[in-house]
Amino acid sequence: MTHANFDTIIVGSGTSAYYIADGLARADHTIAMIDDRPYGGTCALRGCQPKKYLVSNAEAVAMGRHLLGRGIRAGAEPDWTAMQALKSRFLDGRSEAEVTAWQKKGIATYSGRATMTGPDTMVVNGSQLKAKTIVLATGASPRRSGINGSEFITDSDGFLDLPRLPERILFVGGGYISFEFAHVAARCGAKAVTILQRSDRALKSFDPDIVATVIAAGKTQGIQLVLNEAPVSVKKKPDGLHLSGSSGTGYPADLIVEATGRVPNLDVVDNPASMVQTCPDGIRVNEYLQSISNPRVYAVGDCVAQGPMLATVADEQGKTAVDNIINGNHRTVDYTVVPTAVFTIPSIGAVGLSQKAAEKQGIDFRINTGTTTRWPSSMRIGEDHSRYKILIDNATDEIIGAHLARHNAAESINILALAIKFKIKAPQLAEFMWAYPTLVSDLKYMVA
Repeated sequence: MTHANFDTIIVGSGTSAYYIADGLARADHTIAMIDDRPYGGTCALRGCQPKKYLVSNAEAVAMGRHLLGRGIRAGAEPDWTAMQALKSRFLDGRSEAEVTAWQKKGIATYSGRATMTGPDTMVVNGSQLKAKTIVLATGASPRRSGINGSEFITDSDGFLDLPRLPERILFVGGGYISFEFAHVAARCGAKAVTILQRSDRALKSFDPDIVATVIAAGKTQGIQLVLNEAPVSVKKKPDGLHLSGSSGTGYPADLIVEATGRVPNLDVVDNPASMVQTCPDGIRVNEYLQSISNPRVYAVGDCVAQGPMLATVADEQGKTAVDNIINGNHRTVDYTVVPTAVFTIPSIGAVGLSQKAAEKQGIDFRINTGTTTRWPSSMRIGEDHSRYKILIDNATDEIIGAHLARHNAAESINILALAIKFKIKAPQLAEFMWAYPTLVSDLKYMVA
């Protein structure tokens, strides 16, 4: 076994790890980086970025079809093979380029499964590495149910890499991954798309009225949502797959995608010698992202039991942790204003308090809500499903929550997030001279 010492060992190579490695390299730390998958992380290789290639194509198809008979004679037709080729051009060579880039910065790169064998030691592929600081940025993986016949079920990674789109697709789980992929599938050629949700609500972390709007939009495209239904087993039959639900109903499909959430990757600390405490939500850390049980260890991103599993949160945690490693623990992450989006058609944007949370806190607030379908910005693109809900504090006129479902909601929500973060009052937004006519300029009508 070979031995090597470093100032810092980073396990993972996603965006949060990027900020750690780049910051520490600038501070002249000696660094080792380890990943058991291709370098680049989930967002760049298996999540946000490749997903958006599929979503953007689906949106283009939807836009053309929304305007059929309203100025367009023939809508765009999807080409799944070409779509995958476009996505592949983005991905080809990225991992190899990342490894080369890190090595040019003097960072030692290792490929393989790492295990902590002590509070400051790591073993990977026959090499024992030791460091003053270890940063865990191991991310998360799709949760798998393990039901009978689960070997016939794929996950989000499998859907992203489909060489062809089957006609009948069944999504298990009513979260954002299922909804995004269901809208892609319905727009890109699938004939039957079904989502199974084990409880009585889908997209539970989003406003119910906003979700209802997206569900209605999906229904017009043939997306069937089945609530209070859990998978029990899957069998492979001559005519395809057959999933049995908890209600006794059977669901035939050519493809079943399990998307019931993500679980933190914690294999690296499975050894008790790591002295790293974990819980079902991930690695337990203090406000400085330092392990509560092993001060040599920091953790960032989706493997951490703190903050939502979002790429932007992981990035901020990376910046925060590197600052604390270099300058001593002093910086924390503010999770109170984190905009998030669901890339359905229409898309969802949300930030701040929900109506239920604001009521629970006893805030005196008003709700501005309505649909935009009769507004020129929706009519000119043939948008038949939309809704907005803005929560405004009556005492301060500050926006405390914003929830959108409409074209470009995933972009517009960032303006409302800035307003919440920097306490821009609703009348100030309404009076601002936005570029007009734009979707963002519609915000002045929503908050007035």
